[in-house]
Amino acid sequence: MLYIVGIGLSPGHLTQEALEAFRASESVYLDGYTSAYSSGGPEGLEKAAGKAVEVLDRKAVEEEFAKILEEAKGKNVALAVYGNPLNATTHIQLLLDARKAGVKAAAIAGISIFDFMAFTGLERYKFGRTTSIVFHEDNYEPEGFYDAILENKKLGLHTMCLLDVRNEEGRMMGITHAISLLERIEERREKSVLSESIAVGMAGMGSSAQQVRAGTMEQLKSCGFTAYPQSLIVCGKLNEKEIEALRELSGLE
Repeated sequence: MLYIVGIGLSPGHLTQEALEAFRASESVYLDGYTSAYSSGGPEGLEKAAGKAVEVLDRKAVEEEFAKILEEAKGKNVALAVYGNPLNATTHIQLLLDARKAGVKAAAIAGISIFDFMAFTGLERYKFGRTTSIVFHEDNYEPEGFYDAILENKKLGLHTMCLLDVRNEEGRMMGITHAISLLERIEERREKSVLSESIAVGMAGMGSSAQQVRAGTMEQLKSCGFTAYPQSLIVCGKLNEKEIEALRELSGLE
């Protein structure tokens, strides 16, 4: 039996169902590359689960997971995933692979960053397609995330921007860096759509150090976000209730 278990954004987010899956499993693995806890680390998960947790890198999850599926044919195995496990296509594929291999599998929901979007004061149903802002490298400067934001804005919708996580390299993208990438693309295209938008920065959500702040892109760059992981919401058309809520809940001036 394979359990794909959402573990939330901090150890305190573990549900009773998640804990029961860990207790029933002989082996517990953690997808260690797609994200990270906003407070604590794998040791917090080990303490809550009551057993050792082996951290897997990208290769182990995406290319070598057949070994774990083979293991799951003879015993209960759990793969812990930050947030909600089936928000990422990688984990949906693992679930499909398990069933094709004849391994009984189940996914257990967890609290994710998407559950915190409404905490900003924005209305949940007014969000469009989510996008990911990734690090630019030499000879690799994608702009698809900028286009996704523009398409949402044309429809008056907000955009949740997930920021790149490179745990294996020891770096996570911050809000300021994400804004600098968007500004660079705007300058290159000679546009000013995002510079005139209201945005919301979210940092360390689910922890005691979480930070939520709304303002222009320029204002957010000076907010001093220090908690991680971080994400950015670019607002579409705001109604009066959202503006009022942003002022009260997200510090919009």
